[in-house]
Amino acid sequence: MKKHFLLLALLTVCSITVLQAKDFTLRALHIDLRTQVITPAGLQQTADKAAAAGLNTIIMEWEANFPFQDNATICGRNAYTQQDVKDFIDYCARKGMEVIPLQNCFGHAEYILRHERYAPLREDNQDFSQVCPSKTDACVKVFESIFAEIAAMHPSKYIHIGADETRLLGHCRMCAGKDKSDLFVDYVNAMCGIVKKLGKTPIIWADMLLKHPAAADRLPKDLIILDWNYGWETNRFGDIDGLLAKGFEMWGACALRSHPDDVMTTCWDKHLGNLQDYVAFCREKGFTGIVETCWSTSGTYGYLRGNMETFDIQPIREVYPLNGFDMLIAAFGNAVQTPQRIDTHVFVRDYCQKELGISSEEAQVLDDYFFTPQKALSVMGNKATDFEAELNVVNDLRRRMAAISPQRGIEQWNHLTLMLDIRANFLSYKKVECEFESPAYHASQAPLLAARLRPLMQTAEHLQERYIQLNAFYLKRPEMPLGEWSYVQKMINLYNCVN
Repeated sequence: MKKHFLLLALLTVCSITVLQAKDFTLRALHIDLRTQVITPAGLQQTADKAAAAGLNTIIMEWEANFPFQDNATICGRNAYTQQDVKDFIDYCARKGMEVIPLQNCFGHAEYILRHERYAPLREDNQDFSQVCPSKTDACVKVFESIFAEIAAMHPSKYIHIGADETRLLGHCRMCAGKDKSDLFVDYVNAMCGIVKKLGKTPIIWADMLLKHPAAADRLPKDLIILDWNYGWETNRFGDIDGLLAKGFEMWGACALRSHPDDVMTTCWDKHLGNLQDYVAFCREKGFTGIVETCWSTSGTYGYLRGNMETFDIQPIREVYPLNGFDMLIAAFGNAVQTPQRIDTHVFVRDYCQKELGISSEEAQVLDDYFFTPQKALSVMGNKATDFEAELNVVNDLRRRMAAISPQRGIEQWNHLTLMLDIRANFLSYKKVECEFESPAYHASQAPLLAARLRPLMQTAEHLQERYIQLNAFYLKRPEMPLGEWSYVQKMINLYNCVN
């Protein structure tokens, strides 16, 4: 009996050891503030949700909203105060969460390079998303100052320096003809050197390094490599096993919002499948950290230009605000803390019953809501019947959800129903637009189209009011994502054409 007890105890210790070896030391929510700037109170609310989900880190992409002093030119009109940033970092610390800053210094640097002060660093004067890696000395001078400001306010031992999607490598005359791997590694090494002098550990995204694996041998071995995968083959960018074999510590990132999401489209099923599959992959590969990214835009911009200067930049695509995605934050937390691959259908139904106070039969309606694909449709390549078919699916879900009266989580419920109502309005408008853009359209049809657009515009106005009211606490400028840069303005423009 004693031998059996000792054997059982040994097996228990072994199983616990194996489980711990597969645990993620870092479990992070990434917050992207490029286009939707969250209020200080909203940031704290998001931290509460992340902590409740069992996460221990926030990765903050402040962009132009960080309160730079020596580089105040970068700051946008919605920038936080230094006290705002300090209060948020302290708040997270009390929740047991570290705040890691993400400061782009290579690609995705539009918000810096748009300014004349930093224009000499551009790889291209028409698409100024990327700094020129051949101007390393000038870049080092600028980013020594920027990183110093970032480091001074973040106690974290890490600084994420970006370095993803540097698509303009070799583009300018100074870089043309140079080896792209050399351009990449030499510049990243220079940026890592700045970070290390500040006593911090650098992190970069993995995509460009996987495309240029020869560069890995020349990078510092304490560099953290963060692979991002939003639902594709695991070696889409390159050989992950080869990178692991070189001794780098690796983290992984799945997505809560990503392409083709926008305010009218949310691919819930894609994101649930992504976290189910990719979290399991990261655990299997021994990644030590795992991140759920929450992109507020696609990362590409339109430019409003004059003769000799750029007046403004606008993200090409915006998505529904982060406070509408409590379920996906909770699902991510569950997935990263469960040793086995989670069953997302089971999770969704259990979550909805617990958080919304609904029956198991009603939870099945929500399961259908989250797992029904939302197709990214446009007039180009699609017919009015395609929008009609998609609209029928949406209206069926709206009808079934209208029969449910949740007992809890009313704000979350209001977000879910609003998203669906916006999609229905969008699809209804696109049916009209299809007819307008058809070669068969004739001016005699204008009165009929105008009559169909009027109630849709009235509905859109009510949706805007609901959107602003529901997000007023959370966003600094809640009128923007469903405003003049969305389908709503296009609908108004079309009405003016046919009225």
